[in-house]
Amino acid sequence: MSELTFHQKFKRNPASFAPSDLDGEDLLDLFASWAKGLNTSDTHNEERQTWVSVAEVVRYAPRVIMLDLRVGAYGEPGDLVDISTGAPVGQIEDHQAPTGENRAMLFVPESGERAHFLSEESSRGSAGGRILSLFKKHFSQYTDQITMVTAPVTEGEAWREAAKLTEVEVRVTGKSADVADGLTVKVGRVSHIARPERRGVFPGKLLGELHRASVAAEVVAVDELPEDHDVFVTMVRDGRTKKFQLGSEGAPAIREVLNDSNEEALDVDELVETCTEKVHDLLARTGGVWDSAWSRPSQRGA
Repeated sequence: MSELTFHQKFKRNPASFAPSDLDGEDLLDLFASWAKGLNTSDTHNEERQTWVSVAEVVRYAPRVIMLDLRVGAYGEPGDLVDISTGAPVGQIEDHQAPTGENRAMLFVPESGERAHFLSEESSRGSAGGRILSLFKKHFSQYTDQITMVTAPVTEGEAWREAAKLTEVEVRVTGKSADVADGLTVKVGRVSHIARPERRGVFPGKLLGELHRASVAAEVVAVDELPEDHDVFVTMVRDGRTKKFQLGSEGAPAIREVLNDSNEEALDVDELVETCTEKVHDLLARTGGVWDSAWSRPSQRGA
């Protein structure tokens, strides 16, 4: 999630602009028209060998733009295998990118000084970050009067301050093993889960220490953890429960898990509803307002 603000260029005490009124133009219209004109020669990141493309741009609701994106990495050839049998069914060449779907949304209130850009992330990457970076570059060339400033924001940081930590889960990639009678066991992801016995919550200071592998290992009662482990935490605040993935040092501090790997991805309506809640909370923290009608599909009526 990123926050977008706008102010005068080259001014010592610059005036701010509402995203809905950028010197007479609406950010929603500017962004939608720019995104619809993108092609893969614009979005493909050759330096990072990342393939990003825009499949569709939709005005989902009066003040929400929805992007349907594709993302994948290339440059490493390999076999395409059937995971149920392990048998190769094809090959991936170094110029081919297995891709996944990401969605991104731009929320622009009718009034106020902040817009928000939210994007999904999956095991194949995140296409939204590339799109936002390209738009920021485009906007800087589009006008010599207004500067757009983007800053990452995470709802998780607000939860860190007020929520109770009720569960810690550490996921590692298991290794196949040969066991008795010649049986080979293939292991995928292994989860270690810890829940506090007393009062149902962990000490508040634990959350800030879980990026250390030694602490996470001790909490879930294992001797040690591999470098590529992932830590997830479940927190409760004001009667609501949410699950977040913790980043390592230098990574985003907390990212919310929208669905686990064994669950279906949220459909479009569920995703917009979830993101509307986040935008509403973030704007409320800064004195802004999000009217739920702004993110309600117009065909459903007022």
